[in-house]
Amino acid sequence: MIENGEIKSDLLDGWKTQAPHVPLVISTTAITILSLALPIMTLQIYDRVLPNPGSGTLPVLIAGVCLAVLLEIILRLIRSYVLEWSGAAYEHKMSCTAMDHILNADLSRLGMAGIGENLNRMIAINRLKDFYNGHSFLAKFELVFVPVYICVTAYVAGPLVVVPVAVLMVFTLVSLSMGQDLCRRLYAREKHDDGRYNFLISTLENIHAVKSFAAEKTLARKYENLETPSAIANFDVTQSTSKSFNATTVFSHLMVTLVVIAGAIFVLKGQITTGALISTILLSGRMMQPVQKAVVLWARYQDFKIAQERLQNIFTSPVRHKGVSDPKRSPSGHLEIDNLSFRFGDDASLILKDINLDIHAGETVLLSGGHGQGKTVLLNLIAGLYPPSAGGVLIDGMNVQSYAARIKPGYVSYISTEGAMFIGTIRENMTCFGLIPEYKVYEIARLLNVDRDVAGLSRGFDTPLSSSGADGVPPGLKQRISIVRALALRPKIILFDNADRGLDVEGYNALYNLLGRLKGQATMILVSDDFNICDLADRFLTLSDGNVVEDIPEVVPGQVKPYREITI
Repeated sequence: MIENGEIKSDLLDGWKTQAPHVPLVISTTAITILSLALPIMTLQIYDRVLPNPGSGTLPVLIAGVCLAVLLEIILRLIRSYVLEWSGAAYEHKMSCTAMDHILNADLSRLGMAGIGENLNRMIAINRLKDFYNGHSFLAKFELVFVPVYICVTAYVAGPLVVVPVAVLMVFTLVSLSMGQDLCRRLYAREKHDDGRYNFLISTLENIHAVKSFAAEKTLARKYENLETPSAIANFDVTQSTSKSFNATTVFSHLMVTLVVIAGAIFVLKGQITTGALISTILLSGRMMQPVQKAVVLWARYQDFKIAQERLQNIFTSPVRHKGVSDPKRSPSGHLEIDNLSFRFGDDASLILKDINLDIHAGETVLLSGGHGQGKTVLLNLIAGLYPPSAGGVLIDGMNVQSYAARIKPGYVSYISTEGAMFIGTIRENMTCFGLIPEYKVYEIARLLNVDRDVAGLSRGFDTPLSSSGADGVPPGLKQRISIVRALALRPKIILFDNADRGLDVEGYNALYNLLGRLKGQATMILVSDDFNICDLADRFLTLSDGNVVEDIPEVVPGQVKPYREITI
């Protein structure tokens, strides 16, 4: 759940309770106990077996140590499998949850971030999984055994234990300092990457316009200017990370060196035995491993904090009301707009101001107005894509925001200037990947001559589409495919936003004829600069300065205007 801008327990922090902590605790405890076998055996060999070679205990010790090492290897493999499975499960669950949130987010707020920035937020999930699959818990739990190693070392080597403890303390302080520096550099890198990704995706989306205006070199230089600070920031992060890892190696070697030097002095003075010195060297290495993991965790935690903030930006985006169940009644197409106002953001100026309209079922309304007056915004509000800042839109007496997403296309449908294509086949695009029955799709496809044109393609309705023009399907045909998808469920309110642009002559004729047949059967709000389509209207509205003004109708109220089929 999302409360006060934080991702609550059932999404992020709560996943820790689902991580397999009990198996990790048991396996790590067993591994730690088994890891003490080699130092203890070494102590026994140098202090007892070698001075008494005829005791016969050496083969027993070797067999015991081999068994301990084998069990440790098996436990480590099992623990690794559990961690990776838990991480994959977390990534799958969180990715699906984040995608569901994005699909139900308020479009007017979600669009404030660029596509590249939103993509970077989704990528952050992969960087979070190691902190919610048990790796972070394991690194912290293994630190509990550091005092165990210190106690065993103190028992075996006495005063020599001071050396590894001192090295560990200095190493911890240095690592904390390096972690703060890494955090600062990571934030700088993320900032530069957001701008670079947004520019890159924006360029690729408009690649045809780029080539039409021969702007390749200009945009390449612009990208170079964005790439330079990003590369420098990435170098700084890599350098800081390398310093942390190199410090780990240096202190590990330093610990062994100091233990050998100090231990040799203690051995010469007779304060410890040779076996105790060798055991201390082995134990210091074991002692260093949990601390090294903790340092790596600390370095990655800086990146984790940034990734968590990014993921929270997804879940803190306002979510549209998902709607209620089917109202259990047939749609009529009666549209009421009650004191509707809208603005993008709390600090932005109003685009629409206190609009009131009552459009009866079956009416065809022409909505006109200058560029930037908010015609498309008004259509998006009627379609329920944007929540209003004030007032509401009622369809058949029920707020459009209250309709469940699965039934809303049967009440209202928005046909945009350029229909969106999804990666998939023509059939999948027309049927919304199986949500719309195919027989309903094919009826509209025949009226728009889509079936005839698709039959000319080598793979027919199984022809793959993409969001760009790389698939070879003409833009006009793609536009008609999107219109088929919008009208397949026979919506009672049709919002037409210059959807005739980009069509060829035959496509335009088919669309105009279809709109003529739908006149009177569905409520239509038309935004168009085409005289023939405008002539279908019964009422004429003008949007200016955020208000709607109704023009004097050209026909007697209640009289249906004649429709004629045309051929251009």
